[in-house]
Amino acid sequence: MQTADILLMRGTGPLSTLIAWCGDSIYSHAAITADKDDLIEASAVGVRRYPLQKRLLDTDNYYFVDGFRPQAGGEPLSPPDRGSVLAHAVSLLGVPYPLDSLATLGVVVAIRGKLPQHWLARIVVREALDHLVKDNPSHMVCSEVVYRALAECDVTPEGRLAPVIVLTPPTHMPFPPVDWKELWDEVWPLLHPQRQSHLATLAGQLQDGQGSVLQAGSIDPALQVGDDELQQRARQVREQLGLDASPLPQLGDIASAGAERVEMPATVIPHPNPKLVMPLDLAASPSNHLLGRLMDSGKLPPT
Repeated sequence: MQTADILLMRGTGPLSTLIAWCGDSIYSHAAITADKDDLIEASAVGVRRYPLQKRLLDTDNYYFVDGFRPQAGGEPLSPPDRGSVLAHAVSLLGVPYPLDSLATLGVVVAIRGKLPQHWLARIVVREALDHLVKDNPSHMVCSEVVYRALAECDVTPEGRLAPVIVLTPPTHMPFPPVDWKELWDEVWPLLHPQRQSHLATLAGQLQDGQGSVLQAGSIDPALQVGDDELQQRARQVREQLGLDASPLPQLGDIASAGAERVEMPATVIPHPNPKLVMPLDLAASPSNHLLGRLMDSGKLPPT
């Protein structure tokens, strides 16, 4: 790995599974290589340096880590260019990132506009969006850090190293199997106390192992979540992010895995808003060359 190489990875938790599905990707997190020893990434404590080797040994929390090499004009970055990318990435260290995994899910849903149909997943998405409405999501997410490091570094002409971002339509990946009790165990500590009180009965049923047999019609009607409610919250989040209030019209939401695929030509976005860049966009960018898999836990993610 070289400085400025991109790392895309998949977390093992059920929230990471939802982030990947809603983000139309196999990935749930992104980072950029600082040097042979470190990566730079957005984390719950802010943008930070983190030991690369430690991440590659973390098979408990990550299924796999893939490496990509950014290119400019079809060629790998020169050493001076990589140095410029590193300098800008370092300048971002400490930028607040108050988004835990639940809030990150909310950002992905607000940007991609893809809504799950399973009733419990929709409750989790609503809580994720509420999480953001209450806690200003104005700081950087993981893909944004990577994109800004490349696009805003000090090179001539300005923006020469910005990855080409191509608009990608929503995929029709089947909704993945989810361990609902494990998901709720991950979500519960992240909820505001008043939300915990509101959802206490449902939480008790899930803790009792009823999650696999609970049907949408058997839960409190007040917990049922419709598209309009989710879209309204998504618009609020987009406003807080400084984006257009409406979800991306090209993406929309997918009613079911069996819905007709909407075929769209590949469209290059000339000056993308960095906050709209997802792991999917970094993986699909023609600017980024796949190097290969750096770590594989040997476990298969839910698909």
